[in-house]
Amino acid sequence: MKKPPLKNFHAQIMDSLGSDIVTGVLAPGRQLPTEAELAESFQASRLLIREAMKSLAAKGLVSIRPRIGTHVLPREQWNLFDPAVLSWYGKVPLDAKFIADLLELRSAIEPLAARLAATRAEPQMLEALRSAYEAMATAKDQASYIEADLKFHGTVLRSCGNQFIQQLEAALSEVLKTSFTASSQAWGPDGKSLALHRNLLNAIAGGSSGDAEQASLALIERASERIHSSLRQTGHK
Repeated sequence: MKKPPLKNFHAQIMDSLGSDIVTGVLAPGRQLPTEAELAESFQASRLLIREAMKSLAAKGLVSIRPRIGTHVLPREQWNLFDPAVLSWYGKVPLDAKFIADLLELRSAIEPLAARLAATRAEPQMLEALRSAYEAMATAKDQASYIEADLKFHGTVLRSCGNQFIQQLEAALSEVLKTSFTASSQAWGPDGKSLALHRNLLNAIAGGSSGDAEQASLALIERASERIHSSLRQTGHK
């Protein structure tokens, strides 16, 4: 474990340890070094180490017990809706089960959000949706495309008018980022996906709830096709 290079030691210590846990470098059940040992390793104060450990515990990654120590918790106890945990999970080679879970979550939330957005989206949200679509259509590289794609889907979520779905945007943005990255491994223009995004945009702008819901489902199905094609190319089943 090396000293983090950036100024925000708390965030960097948490990121270093959290990433090691989620990627399997620190396996479930393993006892972490003591507070003093970590402070020496990271060349940081024990207070910073303590705060980082508390943050990891709040995310369900570790348990802290006096006189017993700090241990890595099983994967089932991790808070996968925490954006940081999801971002660390994105560093792991994706398997079919994880992708299936992501797509099921998207299928449960995004079509409903699209349906609601068709009757609730404000003019400024429709403009933001159009802007995001245009950015996707003119993207020159994978990073730009994914950034615009995230804005597009995030705008749909914000446009739905349901405060609980809107509150999920922060977590879902990491879910979507992981999903989009997996579906864009072989970067290149995807006319079908762009057409489906255009269908969703038109349905929401036209106030057609049923069409918006179906367009959202079609987009998720397209993502599934591209992701599984990418997994097959990399030897995953």
